[in-house]
Formats: sequence, structure tokens, C-alpha cells
Amino acid sequence: MAERDLAPVLHHVHPGHPNHDPGPVVIDASIAAVPDLLLSFGVLALLLALPVGLIARVCEKPVTVRVLCAVSIAGICAVTLLPTAGGPVGQGAICDVSPPFPQLPHSSSALLNVALFAPAPFFAVLVFRRPVTVVAVAVLSSGCIELIQAEGTMGRACSSTDLVANATGAVIGAAGGVVWSRFRGQDTRWGKRDALWGGGLAVVGALALIGVFHSSVESYVPLSEREGVQAQAHALEGAEAWITEVATDVFGTKARVREVVSEKRDGRYLVTASTDLGDVSGWWPERELVETTPKDDRVGP
Repeated sequence: MAERDLAPVLHHVHPGHPNHDPGPVVIDASIAAVPDLLLSFGVLALLLALPVGLIARVCEKPVTVRVLCAVSIAGICAVTLLPTAGGPVGQGAICDVSPPFPQLPHSSSALLNVALFAPAPFFAVLVFRRPVTVVAVAVLSSGCIELIQAEGTMGRACSSTDLVANATGAVIGAAGGVVWSRFRGQDTRWGKRDALWGGGLAVVGALALIGVFHSSVESYVPLSEREGVQAQAHALEGAEAWITEVATDVFGTKARVREVVSEKRDGRYLVTASTDLGDVSGWWPERELVETTPKDDRVGP
């Protein structure tokens, strides 16, 4: 996706404004989706774990670890591949390719992805005892999931941060499986054969995924993650609070700020707060009041 030119104007929409999207609504929607998610997970877990358990019992293999591996895979599928109630996201196949660091360790969503993708590789290493191959399969599966999510028709979105978080979880899970196997005195088959299979699979799979992404998915970097916008936001730190305080002083405590607009002019910013009683403008960072525009005669200029 072609990146647009950076606009010199930043808008800050306040609660109560028609365009404001309140956080509690999003939280309530997420909570409301939990029962459906649990139901879907239960059905998928049953469909995967039941035949896996029966096959393991018939083959006289350890049942519990295989069932847990199947349940972990069901959890990944339920959380990442089932459609949400939010409807389509974006238009066409797009993917956010903004750098995952340094925000990944501080993102609750990314940390949840790490936790989601760790159990399945952990149990898979205990089952197959081929950690390199397990990691390769897990990471490539994560890439396939992001490719499916890129389409956006399921109400989900593709991002490089999710891919890195998923891969991190897979590596942590597989490493945990290796440590646990050695602690229990089990052979992990960490050798040339596993390295060749896993490495070859990783290379071929990565090339295939990169080719598909490059040919069918448009990449973009969110406006908030672009370097110029981040610098502008840093320069305006404190401006919104200042102009809001000015609006309160001018129009009184009953004035409700609807929107704050910041426009760069000659190396400084003209900050304007729009309220239900009028507008105030001032220069930042000088904190110099420029103009007040009341909507009626109750407030003087």
C-alpha cells in the first residue's frame, strides 16, 4: 500500500464528540465475545483431541501429552482463525509492517500471542522430539495465519508484530520442551536430521510465504508509527492539556471540549480547541493565546 504524505495537522477527538470511539465499548464487545470464543474452542478441542487420543491409545503411545498438544492447537485456531463479530477490516489484503520493537514487550496483545503460541510447540517437542522441525512448522503456521488474516474478511488484521510475537512464543515453547525432555532424561533427537529437515522446511516455507505476501498483500505502516508523526506528537506533548485549560478559563467550567486541532506553522504549532461554547487558539510551545471565538454573545473576545 502506498504511503500517503504526512499531514501537518493532528486531530484529537474528545469524549462526547460524534467521532469519538469510547474504549469501554470496545472492552464490552471483547467481553461479550468470550462465551462464543469458549464455545468454539471447546468444539475444536473435542474434534481434534478425541481422534488424537484414540489413535494414541490404539498405537500404545502416551495419550495425555498428545491430547494436550491437540487442545493447544485448537486454542490457536479458535483465537486466530474464527471470524469475529466486528465485520471486515480494511479493503483488500493488507498487512501492518511497522517494526515490532520496541513496543512488543509492552503490548498486552503481543504478550498474549506469545502465551498463545508457546504450549503447542512445547507439547509437540515432547511428542515428536524434533525441536528444530517443530519451531519451523510453528513459525510457518503463524505466517499462514497472518496471510489469512490479511484478507480482513474475518474481522481480523495482519501485522508483523503479531508474527514476531507468535514466533517468539513458538521458540519459547519448543525450548521449554527441550529442557523438560532433558530433565526427564528423554532423547530429543537433536541432530543433523532434525536440523536439515527443520532448516530446509523453514527456508522453502519462508520463500513461499514471502512470495505470496509480496504478490497479493499490500503492506503499510500506520500513520502513528511513522517517524515524522512520532516527532510531531512528541513536540505537541502537553499542548492539548494547555489549550483545554485555556478554553476552561475563557468559557467557564461548563464548556465541553469537542476537538483539538494542531497545525504546524513556521516551526511552531497553532493549537485550536473547539468547545460547545466557542473556539480558542494559541501558539505552542510559547503558550501564547491568539484568538477566542465565542458562539454567542455570552463570552467576549
